[in-house]
Amino acid sequence: MHRIILSSVLIIWSLTCFGQAKEEKPKSPFWDKVFVGGNLGAQFGNVTTVNISPIVGYRITPKISAGIGITYQYYSIRTYNYETHIYGGRIFARYQPLSFLFLHAEAEALNWNCPREEPLPIGFTTERLWSPGLLAGGGFTQPIGGGGSSIYIMGLYNFLYNSCSPYGSPFVLRIGANFGL
Repeated sequence: MHRIILSSVLIIWSLTCFGQAKEEKPKSPFWDKVFVGGNLGAQFGNVTTVNISPIVGYRITPKISAGIGITYQYYSIRTYNYETHIYGGRIFARYQPLSFLFLHAEAEALNWNCPREEPLPIGFTTERLWSPGLLAGGGFTQPIGGGGSSIYIMGLYNFLYNSCSPYGSPFVLRIGANFGL
């Protein structure tokens, strides 16, 4: 009988100790909420483009993130003997209402040689200028590995699109990846 009571007391005591030993999960440190990523792209032929657009972001909440990015793109059209180096920056915000779906908005400014058509036989001239962009849309994301890494595809609409926008249309398609630190 003493063994049963002693065993019962030891079991209750150990459960109590283990229950108290369980600590609350500490809040994530700053770097656990930081992610890097972006998109790379290339096209070769009569029209050649090479695009590098890295981003750095921060998960403000599990559903909201924001960040900054830079863009560099080499662009040439062999037929017209035209080439330019496009560079600039952007700030963005994302809202992820579902684990696989997100909304995205960004403001950007890109510097490039905008072609100016002229009615001369020589074709066109260019003017180096900053082209603003205000893009919004959404996309799909798929987690890969751990630590908040994912791949994504998104479609955006450039509300400031004009004849001197470096995009060929107001619709922009991006495919990229994010990696948690």
